Amino acid sequence: LMLRRVPALPRPRTRSRSRSLGLSLSRSPPSPSPHNPSPSRSPRPSRTKAAASPNPSPITMRAAATVLLIATALPAASGWRTMRTRPTTRLASTKESMADAPKSFVQGDLRAAAMKLHTREQAPKEGEAEAPKRRPKRDPTVLDYAQFLLDSKVAYAEFERIVNTQECLKDFRNTGLERVAALEKDLATLAADFDDDVAGLEAGKFGPEYAKKLADLDADMSASDNAAESEALGRFMCHFYNHYFAHTAGGRMIGNKMAKLLLDGKKLAFYEWDGDEKAMGAKVTPTLILTLLLTLTLIPDSNPNPNPIQVRENIDAMALDAWSDAQRDACIDETANTFKYSGSLLRYLSGDYGEDEA
Repeated sequence: LMLRRVPALPRPRTRSRSRSLGLSLSRSPPSPSPHNPSPSRSPRPSRTKAAASPNPSPITMRAAATVLLIATALPAASGWRTMRTRPTTRLASTKESMADAPKSFVQGDLRAAAMKLHTREQAPKEGEAEAPKRRPKRDPTVLDYAQFLLDSKVAYAEFERIVNTQECLKDFRNTGLERVAALEKDLATLAADFDDDVAGLEAGKFGPEYAKKLADLDADMSASDNAAESEALGRFMCHFYNHYFAHTAGGRMIGNKMAKLLLDGKKLAFYEWDGDEKAMGAKVTPTLILTLLLTLTLIPDSNPNPNPIQVRENIDAMALDAWSDAQRDACIDETANTFKYSGSLLRYLSGDYGEDEA
């Protein structure tokens, strides 16, 4: 037998890992074709050079430079100021206790008192109040809605009068949360476009009652030796925070419902703001976070409408740095009255004008 040596088969060429993962930036050569039988092969890129180029792209560097410019050069160049904020403490590690984080009176004690007054249906985890007895309800009319807006204007007018006259409340003037001008515009719109009888409406029962409650607190502040140290100030700020900020949240939901039910979808000025209050209830997204960071850090001196988050921080600064324990307790204890008077205004939307309780 003759034995013939079989030649070894050629080993297949393995592609480099970088090329198999698509990391090579060189253009692959075209495949042979009748019109291009022998295409030229481009030289294989060097592995060492590709691995030794960790530098960021020019686009990334330009973006970083832009952010740095906004954060450093713009305030000094344009005369903008940095918004006052309460000092924050950065936690050294995620294992540290949350008790080391900055305390907030508004988000802590005041919020806890308010959540307890919700029913289980409204706040399943924190609500403790019993569900109220069901009153007979009917669908509201344009006149019912207008009555709600008119009485709300009476209450907001008293809020604005007190804030503009008490020196201890000067930090809460011109915040962009004021509602009287918007309500006057909306009442004129309803009278002109939806129901002529709106023009003849007078304030009902609940708006003047709330205004009188606020006026009594104002009188107590003025009668004290120092309004800034009075318990009446704490009680008033409970009404201020809960009434104004509830409107930016649940109030907008009511406005949307009434617009669909009565106004052919028309949105009223009562539910629109010049500042960024709407962001408070918005879904948290990277875009929203970036917007808030920019608006909270740099606000021009000429802007009359600070962010409402700053309003909350001003309340915290007042309650934690200036108030006594008695003032903080008075503020928390007033929460039930805040719910009582603010909630009474909503009865107009179910046709309940309260004549039986007069």
